[in-house]
Parts: sequence; C-alpha cells; structure tokens
Amino acid sequence: MPIRLAPPLAGALRGICATALPQSKPPPEPLSSSDLDAISALLPRLLYAGHVPAAGRLLSAALLLPGSQDRLPLDSLAAYLASLPTLSPAFALLTALRHHPVRPSPLLLASPLLGSLLSLRRARDASSVLRWLCRPDSPRRPDAATYADAVAGLCRLEDPRAALAALREMATDGLQATRELREAVLDAMLQDARIEEAWALEAAMRQPEETGKLVELIDKLLSAWEP
Repeated sequence: MPIRLAPPLAGALRGICATALPQSKPPPEPLSSSDLDAISALLPRLLYAGHVPAAGRLLSAALLLPGSQDRLPLDSLAAYLASLPTLSPAFALLTALRHHPVRPSPLLLASPLLGSLLSLRRARDASSVLRWLCRPDSPRRPDAATYADAVAGLCRLEDPRAALAALREMATDGLQATRELREAVLDAMLQDARIEEAWALEAAMRQPEETGKLVELIDKLLSAWEP
C-alpha cells in the first residue's frame, strides 16, 4: 500500500528532490531547517512502510545539496536502523551512499549505526557492519574512532573472537590500540580463560612498529579458535 504523506511533508519532499536535480543555474540552495525536519521525519516512515529504495533515493537526493553531509540527521537515522529486526534497510542505505556521485563517506552512517548496535547488545550485527566497511571494494575503511568503538564494544559484550577480528583490521590499517583498548582486549581474553593467548597478544600490542607481527598472531589465534 502506498505511503500517504501529510501535505506539508509531501510538499517539502517534492521541493528537496526537485532542487537536487542537475540545473544550469542558479546553484542549489542548502537545506533549510524545515527540509531537515522533513527528511528526519520521512526517512524512518519510508523504511517502516517497506519503501527502502525510496528512502535511499531521498537520502541520495539530499546529499547532493550543499552542506547536507554535516547537517543531515544521520545519527538519529542510524539509531532507528539499529532498532529494526534486520540490517537489510541499513545495508541498502549504505550501498546507496557507496554509489552516490559525490561519494560521501559511509562512516557518516556506518559509525553511529555500529555504536547503536553495540548499545543494543547486537554484537553479531555490529560485526557485520564492520565487515562491510572492511571489504576489498569498500569506499572507506573505518577510522581510528570507529575501530576503537568496535573493539571496545565487542569486548564489553564478551565476544573476544569478534573483537580480535576487529583488532586485526585495525592493525592492518597501521592503527595502534590505546592503553585502554589493550586492557579491554586483555580482560576479554582472560575472562574467556584464554590466558596464554592473552599474554602473547598483550606483548604484541605493545610493539606498535610490528603491526605485521600482530596481524600474523591474530590470524593464528583466530584459526585455532575453539568455542
């Protein structure tokens, strides 16, 4: 059944999409506060009604306008996506960002999405988002903050194997774990009764110049992992 919009919201949507079309002149205007409110209200409604492609088109159209990447309500959208029972709508929107002509960073949506999933104790889904970012064809690898949130959150949720996988990608990108992050990993390993592995990992993490050895050690630990 088609979604029915209130007249003001429908009018705002038509204005946003029309402005986003290529024009010779004048240049498109930045999104107004009312436009942002309309998008913020409409995106979850479209997703709830099952109109995922329409939500992707709306998000893509809005991102063509000046300054929209810094002003769109992507944090609240990520929280809504994390509340859904499946990640299919989230990955659809991330794919829309991946193919967008201005190539916005998917971290704008993926990072708060990952954080929201961890807050909801959805460790497996959070790991899926991180794997999406780390694919060979990923448009943008995670930054240090996203990696740290993933590793620390997975440790907090007592999923040391997934935390190690995230730490491996972090080391692959040449990013060093902070002292707090090293302690979180060590505690998670010890709580899982992996004492020898924990000390070997802790020693490797203390050698920031040897990221290759850390990756090699993690690969070895993951390949030998038994539940």
